[in-house]
Amino acid sequence: MANAVMIVAGLLGLVTCALKAGSALRHPERPASRALCVMLGVFGLAFIVTAPAVTPRVSAALGIVNGGRLVGNALTLVSGAALQAMMLYLAHRPEDARPRVRIRLVALAVAVAGMSVSLSVAHTVETTDFLSVYASYPPVMVYQLFYLSFLGLAIADLLYLSIRYSRYAEGALRWGLRVVATGAVAGVAYFGYKLLLLIAGWVGTSPPGSESNISTLLAGTAGILVAIGATMPLWWRYVEVPWHRARQYLAYRRLAPLWRALLAAVPEVALAAGDAMTGDFRRWQIRIRLYRRVIEIRDAQLVLRAYCDPLAVRQAEEDGRHQGLAGDRLRALIDAAVLVTALQAVGAGKRSGTATATRPATEVGTDTEALAGDASLASESRYLEMVAAAFNSFRPTLPSPSKAET
Repeated sequence: MANAVMIVAGLLGLVTCALKAGSALRHPERPASRALCVMLGVFGLAFIVTAPAVTPRVSAALGIVNGGRLVGNALTLVSGAALQAMMLYLAHRPEDARPRVRIRLVALAVAVAGMSVSLSVAHTVETTDFLSVYASYPPVMVYQLFYLSFLGLAIADLLYLSIRYSRYAEGALRWGLRVVATGAVAGVAYFGYKLLLLIAGWVGTSPPGSESNISTLLAGTAGILVAIGATMPLWWRYVEVPWHRARQYLAYRRLAPLWRALLAAVPEVALAAGDAMTGDFRRWQIRIRLYRRVIEIRDAQLVLRAYCDPLAVRQAEEDGRHQGLAGDRLRALIDAAVLVTALQAVGAGKRSGTATATRPATEVGTDTEALAGDASLASESRYLEMVAAAFNSFRPTLPSPSKAET
């Protein structure tokens, strides 16, 4: 299973890199995009090479004992450096980011050179539990110190930059940076485990569990989370649009009973198009259909509010407060009470109370200005869904206008 996960994740990284390469090459003025492309490609190769079943085969192909491990670890560090470069280019102007990137590239070159020299002078055999077996062997200790030094720098950079700048980002970039930070936390766990193995070798003990399995789990989790977060701005829109369409469809359906009741009482608020009365829609037009439905409900509220029964509405408000309702939920309950009593009055052919535009009891009204949240379609439809739910829940229990007047 571990091999399959590592190889599939690696192939996904290579495919994403190939898809992104054209755009990165066409826009050299976007260094962050090019760094991301490099990170994805090297990340994919690193995952494939470090898969437990692949590493010995790479060593055999190179003719170097544990050469596959060296290649996999070096690719891991290169992908970390590319990710550092991407984050720095996102956080700073290119002219300010370049010196910082050069410093990290120099550190990367030193780490890879030190690892190569250390492994070349070591006399080891191919094994999956490399550090557990050779933790106390000086060349391997030096190899691991070079590897962990740069890896720790990369993880610290990643964690700091992703947390700091996620506070200023918006949308998919903000969530992507948060996922990157989560992956960096998993990277800290991987770093800590490797350091624990090294220390255990120094003191002559051995931690429980298989080094290969635990390292694969921690490194795989960190790598996949970082890759998902780093690429989220690229693919999130393909997830977000269907999600919004599904949410709009559900809102459209949930508002249907309230909409029908209001239009039956005040059909003049229906928009001019012939299908506005029937509520028919095409799936790709659901946003405009929901928008029309919200407008028609709002217009019906403005017409019907003059017919509401203030006493019944005030009673509904008091009941809501006794039930612990507040904020938008209380406003929705009051709006629903206004509509129910107004519809009862219209159905009875008479007005209830004074036909004015005054608000009931607590100045929590039904006009657009009194709504919580912004005027976006999403916030409007969510609020009206609460109104519709309250309208359906207590409609049979409200006193009729005639009872309220007496």
